[in-house]
Amino acid sequence: MRADRFFFKYCVYLPATWIRGQNVAGHLARLRRYERIAPAERRKLQEARLSRLLQAARAGVPEYSRRLARLHADSLSIQDLATIPTLTKQEVRDRREDLQYRPRPRFIVAKTTGGSTGEPVTIHKTHTAMAWELAATWRGYAWAGVHIGDLQARFWGVPLSAAGRRTARLTDFVCHRRRFSAFDFDRNSFVQYDQQLREKPPDYFYGYVSMIAELARWYTDTGRRLDQPPGAVITTSEVLSPDDRKAIEAAFGCRVFNEYGCGELGTIAHECEHGRLHTSDENMIIEILDGERPCRPGEKGEIVVTELNNIAMPLVRYRTGDFGALSDEPCPCGRTLGVLSDVFGRAYDFIVAPDGRRFHAEFLVYMFEEAQRQNCGIAQFRVEQTAPDHLQLLVVPSASGFPEHEEMRLVARIRELLGANMRVTTSRVQRIQREASGKMRVIVGLQSASSRQAPAAPGSTAPRG
Repeated sequence: MRADRFFFKYCVYLPATWIRGQNVAGHLARLRRYERIAPAERRKLQEARLSRLLQAARAGVPEYSRRLARLHADSLSIQDLATIPTLTKQEVRDRREDLQYRPRPRFIVAKTTGGSTGEPVTIHKTHTAMAWELAATWRGYAWAGVHIGDLQARFWGVPLSAAGRRTARLTDFVCHRRRFSAFDFDRNSFVQYDQQLREKPPDYFYGYVSMIAELARWYTDTGRRLDQPPGAVITTSEVLSPDDRKAIEAAFGCRVFNEYGCGELGTIAHECEHGRLHTSDENMIIEILDGERPCRPGEKGEIVVTELNNIAMPLVRYRTGDFGALSDEPCPCGRTLGVLSDVFGRAYDFIVAPDGRRFHAEFLVYMFEEAQRQNCGIAQFRVEQTAPDHLQLLVVPSASGFPEHEEMRLVARIRELLGANMRVTTSRVQRIQREASGKMRVIVGLQSASSRQAPAAPGSTAPRG
């Protein structure tokens, strides 16, 4: 093993997670054993965890004391899930206190996330649940040939606050990764990124599909090739199109492995060497619903997930807002985990500042998540760039309302970061609709916005600000 891999795995990452009460190594070993067990055996494992979770939730979580009142069995089966109401992002926001276990577990992690679907939420997770989440992530990475201690080039966002940036730097060190900002970049940034990638070649790339695809096309357009290409590219957060996969693999000379998940739940599925997205069945139960009706194998519907390990704030039959299908065909890799196919739901564009700087959509998602942490009164949002110097914000106010002073503060923050020449107007709407394709386009760039009208719901107010 290379010296730096050994150091970061055994002297940094594993000790750091162990100190936080996260037995990642132990859980990872278990997950590797579980991935090829008989489906019936895995179902028993799921039902045992589900039964423990629901009994604890009924006893200690006020919301589930009501939701599960009619379930009296000591041992609950997966079929019993259908009798439990689904849980929406709006309900998680509105009933956050009643969804938390009482008394609160000693060691929890608070995560404000879900902004990629336009509906930021805050979730509390136990350290045990986080350990299982991380273990599932590393198992999925291993299918791409990536292991704890490998050096990652991370094409990702940069937190907006000073405290957030300090935390990100510490996390990047512990996880042995170098961050390449998807915010505030242009073609000159790619020249700098290229130099850094050559100075210290990473073992793999990780990041937003659109960011890595744009970098790949820049390498192809300029005729550049990395002397030491990455061993794999792991893409996440956005739909990976065949064209983007082809462009990335051609530019960097390695396989692309897709990841699907969401911040509230963690890793949901990882792509194996045969190109199938295998679900993290030991950590969750996945349903595909058309409204309230369960979909048949291969039939597309909304992805609804029950997370099995988090007692601090249980998410039972949680509607992710994404769509996909479950396949019942066995995978040639031999793993008996479920297979998720045709995932769609999130689509991102770039925002261009008046001075030409480019920002990945997550830049604004981060900003709305930051506002959500301050209880600004936004239930859902969409940002559209309608001109080089104009952003239109579509906002669904929360039940408590979206006060004018919070609107002014948000607009001022956006202009502070994008430039004083950027005009920002706000429209309050009743709801924000998906596109005909089913995608929830939260950030709409200039080219996309100019080709269509905003699908706001009837009853929206006139623009303000």
